[in-house]
Amino acid sequence: MKKFIFILLLTFLSLYIFITPSMADSRYLTEGLYGASDLNLSQNATHTVQNNSDTEYAFIMIFDSNQLTQQYMLLKPESKEYILVPIELGYKLLVVTNDSITIN
Repeated sequence: MKKFIFILLLTFLSLYIFITPSMADSRYLTEGLYGASDLNLSQNATHTVQNNSDTEYAFIMIFDSNQLTQQYMLLKPESKEYILVPIELGYKLLVVTNDSITIN
């Protein structure tokens, strides 16, 4: 019985070592112009944006390295999460708001 409990405990601990957290790192951005390298976002990955403000609207524009607009959106106060285009190296993100937005 002791041997069984020991093996069960050892198996549980060995499997627990390989579990990694899957939570995305949230970034809170205020008004400004941000580069993709400044934000440390994963390239070609799906990111979401959300306006958590109770009263303020937020306007977001994403430009590529040739300064062409890839995406723009107006986020209402307390908006749901919206999916952004895949952000590549050299992209710029323009945020206009009196509060902050969240990027995951």
